[in-house]
Amino acid sequence: MRPGRGFRRFCVLLCAGLLVLGGWRAAGSPGLDALQQETEQLQESIRQVRETSAAVTPTATPAPAVSAGLDVQALDAFCAAQSGSFSVYILDLSTGEEYSYGASAQYYPASLLKAPYALWLCNLAEEGVLDLDGELYNLYAGQLADTTLAAYDYAETIPIWSVLHAMIADSDNLAMRMLAAVWPGVQDTGFQSFLGELEFELPGSCSISMEEGIAGVMTVTDAGQVMAALYDYFETGTDTALRLRQCFLDADHTALFIPDGVEAAKKYGSWDDAFHDLAIVYAARPYILCCMTDQGDTDVDFPTEPVEAMQQLGRLVYEQLNPAA
Repeated sequence: MRPGRGFRRFCVLLCAGLLVLGGWRAAGSPGLDALQQETEQLQESIRQVRETSAAVTPTATPAPAVSAGLDVQALDAFCAAQSGSFSVYILDLSTGEEYSYGASAQYYPASLLKAPYALWLCNLAEEGVLDLDGELYNLYAGQLADTTLAAYDYAETIPIWSVLHAMIADSDNLAMRMLAAVWPGVQDTGFQSFLGELEFELPGSCSISMEEGIAGVMTVTDAGQVMAALYDYFETGTDTALRLRQCFLDADHTALFIPDGVEAAKKYGSWDDAFHDLAIVYAARPYILCCMTDQGDTDVDFPTEPVEAMQQLGRLVYEQLNPAA
């Protein structure tokens, strides 16, 4: 700590006093004793200032609240209170801490399977096996007016990235079928082997094709493996990885709670007896959150009960991992 102004003033006075004292001694002045006493008083005052300065402790700025991690007991209680089958997977990307509930339950994945399918296509593009910068024949000319590909309704071809974006950001099934017509996600093309590398529980059950659409079963742990693999791929920063990341960031549906101003790479799936949502949440302390349920309805894309539960779950997890936000 730098000395205060008072301390410096005392030092000046002391020096002046000593100079005067020296002069008086040289002249043999009779005021020597009085000046000596004044000098001792100045020295005592300086000593007191030094002691006071040393005793002053700077006020520390309070550190921001730091999360102790996931509250397993609170999460278990929340999940147990939900209707039907309710499965959750969480990965704290800062520490590697994991949480799962209902991990063994199997669900029809619905559009969740589009997430690993898109990652598989991008991996093949990175390897030079296919080119995503080309175009696909428009197999649904005249049927795209009510989709996000409406601008290409009567076009002969559509840019592949536009189709891929529609499949992920808007979960467009016609876009998925156009991609699968060229690159089916089946055993013979290596898609199921790819799912095996992601440690899916039943990779052989899953497929995506133009004729049959989406088939298979997934667990919430499978879903977590997909999102972790996507996160790692996005972090590579390649042009293809960043374009795919943007597809997931552009998903604007509302299921799992995501705070305003926080980016999230998301994918949902909805069908009979299946409603799910997955997210990579880029908060100050980032995390992956996956929720799968058996509460889907083909007549309602976002059924009220599971959406409300996911909103509560998302808020609970966010507040546990980012308490100061």
